[in-house]
Amino acid sequence: MFKIMYLRLAMTNIRQNKTIYFPYMLANALVIAMYYILKSIRSMMQKAGTVKGSNTDMMLGFCAVVAVFMTFLILVYVNSFVLKQRKKEIGLYGILGLEKRHLIAMMFWEVAVTAGKGLFFGIFSGALLSQLVFLLFLKIIHIPSTLEFTVPLDSVLSTCGTFVVIYFILFCYNSISVWKMNPADMMKGAREGEREPKAKIALAVLGVAALAFGYGLALLANGPYETINVFLPAVLLVIAATYLLFLSGSIAFLKWMKKRERIYYKPGNFITISGMIYRMKQNAAGLATICILSTAVIVAISSSMSMYLGEEDILRIRFPREYKTSYIMDDVTQTPDTLLRSLDKRAHETGVEIVNARGYAQCWLGAVYDDGKLRLSDEALGKEEDLFLFLALTQDDYNRMMGADLSLEEDETAVFTKGKIQLGDKLRLEDRTWEIKKTVENPETWNEVMYLTDNLVVAVMKDLDIVMEIRDMYNTQYADSTTGYRTVQYEYYFDLKGASDAKNMFFEGLRNHLVEDVPRLLTVDSIDTARTDYYEQYGSIFFIGIFLSILFVTAVCLIIYYKQITEGYDDRERFHIMQKVGMSREEVKKAIRKQILQVFFLPLILAAIHMAVAFPALCRLLRVMNLVNLDLFAVCTVVTVLVFGCVYFVIYSLTSRTYYRLVTR
Repeated sequence: MFKIMYLRLAMTNIRQNKTIYFPYMLANALVIAMYYILKSIRSMMQKAGTVKGSNTDMMLGFCAVVAVFMTFLILVYVNSFVLKQRKKEIGLYGILGLEKRHLIAMMFWEVAVTAGKGLFFGIFSGALLSQLVFLLFLKIIHIPSTLEFTVPLDSVLSTCGTFVVIYFILFCYNSISVWKMNPADMMKGAREGEREPKAKIALAVLGVAALAFGYGLALLANGPYETINVFLPAVLLVIAATYLLFLSGSIAFLKWMKKRERIYYKPGNFITISGMIYRMKQNAAGLATICILSTAVIVAISSSMSMYLGEEDILRIRFPREYKTSYIMDDVTQTPDTLLRSLDKRAHETGVEIVNARGYAQCWLGAVYDDGKLRLSDEALGKEEDLFLFLALTQDDYNRMMGADLSLEEDETAVFTKGKIQLGDKLRLEDRTWEIKKTVENPETWNEVMYLTDNLVVAVMKDLDIVMEIRDMYNTQYADSTTGYRTVQYEYYFDLKGASDAKNMFFEGLRNHLVEDVPRLLTVDSIDTARTDYYEQYGSIFFIGIFLSILFVTAVCLIIYYKQITEGYDDRERFHIMQKVGMSREEVKKAIRKQILQVFFLPLILAAIHMAVAFPALCRLLRVMNLVNLDLFAVCTVVTVLVFGCVYFVIYSLTSRTYYRLVTR
């Protein structure tokens, strides 16, 4: 009998508090649907073996962990708000005679009803949308598939199990909160945040210092490796600074404005400044969270989108021809003839012809440019302005690739330079010196570290003996260092002429064929295979970026919505008093609009500043991930900021109406 009574009380409470419970249930259903969709996609891919490798599965698994963490934070925030708004109501139940165990039983049913509806509608809507999202995901990673409607049971069970645990934690939190408080405390609990906070100057100064230090780490980092090392500390400093500035810096600034009579004693400013000071402590945490989440959305979308859209630029540089193979040359006796004969044999067997071939031996090293001299080093990788990629080629390979007619002696070289370097008439590398006979065109060779620096020196040498001498020069000093042992590699690029089936047959067994003939074989690759791998990898990152951004935007929406409701209830009595003392309804509305604009667009402005400061560091990080088209990243960032700004404005417009209705009714 009592259980039925508690259930009825819970249902009545939910209906009477629909203003706060409806968005709560909607948020529950949304995050549950998103989590189910993610789990079902991963399950369907595992069962169907859609992708060849495990990178996508690993990334989806990581995304699921992040999604659980974000979902937990979202539900905890919303649950805390709901509990805070209902403390007066719960306290009234206590005064009327309900014991704490009765209140806890009632709250159990409230959580159970919310959980049941959230799980039902979340899994139901997730099941309807999961097939469409799965097809979109396969479209992004360029894998064909047919639509087969399935509801993976393991995904349903995993979703139910995960959220039952989350709801149980929320119920325990609510029970402890109720058990620790007496009815009198609950009656005033919803208004605990209305004490005017003090301006803590020390914390405000600490916030400015942390922000300056975090910005400095991001802006002054030299090179990609140093950026990787300082980026996380910089992010943590900026997050801490954001909270400190909103919590203490904003209060200090508002109180400074309050002391300025020409600013403060105007009807609009008086209402805005006094209202913001009066409860800034509880508002500041929400505003800082909005700022951090907004920055995360911009970074996630712009970075993942630019990597996804920039894949073809990477492929065009990495593959000057459709196919590539390479091997290590240990000494000058290992000529490419063995490789070429083996490739011709394979081509003859499969009925294709090798055309547009391009081959060269190369040795690349890290070097420091110092006072007209290049010094081999593995210590400059963290200093972008000092790092030079030094690449040694032979004149025979260069002449064949470029159609040139270089004729060099042992003490001569021809060079191509890019970046900040002035070699003069001599190339000095450690203790060796070569006369620079000619400046040549860029041979446009490719290697995996070319994205780490814009500084490049290509030296064309007389023969392979000198190239290997340079290799040995480096390995004598740094073979056991963090950058590793250097080798001379022969890279061979070519196209095929023939039918598509014959080309596929040629490539499918190429590695096994070459291994039998070519010692120290390294790579056997094609642009189509690389394109598949790239789209799988970067497409997965793009999908995860979109997925997490939706979660972040959901959190932003909920924080703004509930913040508007909180302020609406808090401001209603104050604005009614203002109207009674002579302010018109239009003046009240204007004051409301001004306050909301100032408060809610401040996080977006600060998020844009965070992104602008982090942009150079993000460019360096994206170069490590092979993104060569940084103009594309700039365009994606601007577009993301503009689109997110529009979404943010829509959220502001909708929630401000709720606030205005609460204040003026």
